[in-house]
Amino acid sequence: MKHIFLDNGRKVAIYFIGKKLTPGAIPLVLIHGFCEDASLWNTLAPHLTEIPVVAIDLPGFGGSDVPESPVMAEYAAAVIAVLDQLAVNRCVLVGHSLGGYTALAFAAGWGDRLAGLGLFHAHPYPDHADRKAVRMRGIAMLEAGKRNLFVAQLFPNLFATAFALKHPEILQKMVETGQRQSAEGISAALLAMMSRLDHQETLRTTSYPVLFLLGDEDGLVPLTEAWKAALLPDFTSITILPNVAHMGMFEAPEASAAALLAFYALSKSKY
Repeated sequence: MKHIFLDNGRKVAIYFIGKKLTPGAIPLVLIHGFCEDASLWNTLAPHLTEIPVVAIDLPGFGGSDVPESPVMAEYAAAVIAVLDQLAVNRCVLVGHSLGGYTALAFAAGWGDRLAGLGLFHAHPYPDHADRKAVRMRGIAMLEAGKRNLFVAQLFPNLFATAFALKHPEILQKMVETGQRQSAEGISAALLAMMSRLDHQETLRTTSYPVLFLLGDEDGLVPLTEAWKAALLPDFTSITILPNVAHMGMFEAPEASAAALLAFYALSKSKY
């Protein structure tokens, strides 16, 4: 683990996977999702040994300090700070869920630093009213000291039913990871997701390839909505994982890694 210190004195934790990052290289940068940390990518790491990979703990999760403000711009700013301090001019940025929303905010502000953008179980749309209400109830639970209960209720809905029944140990591991995160960090992320922008126009104006890595049983990112988003960029790569909900890195690690490697090679070839 390495810490990157931002201008405001807060730290962001990063982890190196695979091939050594050398000057001028284009790394694959991975951003985890909500109530997760960079350990999310451990299942894919054995498949990513031949390319340089940087995994980031988002503000408020893992080894990173909570953001100063609970807005997506703060999460994207952490990513650009990491790239600047590593002297990375361009990367292939892939985010899972909350990490995908962060990647979109990054693309809106620093699109010139991207060789490719990957949305792993993520979409460009803002929260609707019902979703905001759910997040507000979550914040209330956290403020009432019920973090562990909140997390325990969260993860079962992220896996396909058949997978969760077959692999209760993986579900339990994710619950334990989520319960290690601070209530403050979780609440900040909920607020940031509630206020995030509509990034359909961001996708329309991309000049680099965009990956949609989706699960056909994902209730949070339904294929009908994802297909609409996939039509927005000029250059889209789509991989649909069968019998997978919202956690493809566990439910289909080999297929997920293959999709990331193919997209990385495609994106890198353009530069």
